[in-house]
Amino acid sequence: MSPVLLALLLAVFTGASIVVLSLGVNIWAPLLYGLVAGIVTANIDLGLKIGASCALMSIGFYTYGGATMPDYSIGAVFGVFLARTVVAAGGSIQEATDQALIVASAIALLMSLFDILGRASTTVFQHGGDNALAKRNLASFQRWHLAGTIPWFLSRAIPVFIGMLFIDKYQVVVEAIQDFEQLKNGLGVVGSALPAVGFALLLSYMDIKTYWPYMLIGYVLFAFLGVSTVGLAIIGVAAAGLYMKSKKDLARGGAV
Repeated sequence: MSPVLLALLLAVFTGASIVVLSLGVNIWAPLLYGLVAGIVTANIDLGLKIGASCALMSIGFYTYGGATMPDYSIGAVFGVFLARTVVAAGGSIQEATDQALIVASAIALLMSLFDILGRASTTVFQHGGDNALAKRNLASFQRWHLAGTIPWFLSRAIPVFIGMLFIDKYQVVVEAIQDFEQLKNGLGVVGSALPAVGFALLLSYMDIKTYWPYMLIGYVLFAFLGVSTVGLAIIGVAAAGLYMKSKKDLARGGAV
């Protein structure tokens, strides 16, 4: 597949996804985008690893509130493709992941500016829709409403298309970050702290008092046995299936 066609497809995918999100269907998730990029680059494990890290970083931002946050879904896409480029150039997986997460954080922060631009530009269409309703012109209102999705679409499609065309020039971004030591250190701190905050928030939402054995098993499998992200996901699904089956068996036994 040519780079231009690949950039176009990813641009349409990201643009359409943000429009679908505005309709109430949430497929805007860093893990999903990392998986999609992993499938495209034929490295699903790397895609899940970077996508999961970006998801944890995004969770760390949720406590700040506000409508606009760093877009780690787009960051995950660029991170996976960048990691593939680093590996193809002879770099190690660890080196590729480290550079990918740094650039993914920078891209996510940059995309928040495009998000603001996309939101602000919809004001024109909102006023057009209000005027149409004031005139009781329902057909015109529907056209204004649909046209209002165009800025949302372009706010993701344009930067993704341009960025993917120059993804092989990632070294320029890395060198720019390295030239500014404070920026580099700041992104490094953010990249290290946000996953920790994300884990803390996840644990606060989970019923650890009930499911703590599963948490310990997952920790041992990852930290001591080196099970990959894909392996942990499969084991988690299997454990959830066994748990649900045992609950159904108990319910049937009680009913009898």
